Amino acid sequence: MTTVDLKFCEYHKYRKMLYLASEYCGMPPELHVYSRHTDRTVKFVPIGPDDPKFDEDQWDGEEQWYKPTEPTPNVDYLVIYHQY
Repeated sequence: MTTVDLKFCEYHKYRKMLYLASEYCGMPPELHVYSRHTDRTVKFVPIGPDDPKFDEDQWDGEEQWYKPTEPTPNVDYLVIYHQY
C-alpha cells in the first residue's frame, strides 16, 4: 500500500484537483493520501474508460489520473505527473 502525505500534493481549489509529482510514489495501481489536518486517509484508484477524463493512450505514460473511492467534497481527481 502506497501512502503519500497531502503536503506533497498541490491543490487547485477551483478545479477540485490534487497534483502530485511521480518522484514521491511513481504511478501505483492505487494510493492513499493522508491529511494531517483532518487525520483522514483517502484511497485513490486510476480512472477507467467510463470516466469522461479517461484517455485511451493513458497520456503516453506522462501522467495518470485517479479518483477517490469515497465521496470527497473538495477533490474530484488526483493527477500524478512526471516532473522534469
